[in-house]
Amino acid sequence: MALLLKSLLYFGAFFVVLRTVQSQGLNSNVYVEKQLLCALDKAPCDNLGRQIKAALPEIIGKNCNACDQKQLGNAKRIARFVQSKYPDVWNDLVRKYGKPTN
Repeated sequence: MALLLKSLLYFGAFFVVLRTVQSQGLNSNVYVEKQLLCALDKAPCDNLGRQIKAALPEIIGKNCNACDQKQLGNAKRIARFVQSKYPDVWNDLVRKYGKPTN
């Protein structure tokens, strides 16, 4: 449980970094894409990427059931961002980390 909470905190940190970079008008696409490719096992992961990757089964596969309200809000905002900016990647993430359909 502690690892999950730590992972969710890193996921929230990713959101904060993303928003900060965007608000400063900087091009964050390379950084975001690096993290997304890491989550899909298509690129090496840095520490943040590993933490995001560890949190995705809970966030996508279990609908963030173990999340508190703040974590759930951050997860939803990030999900909307990825769905909007990277819809194909979002679909790949859902296939990889979502609940298996029987």
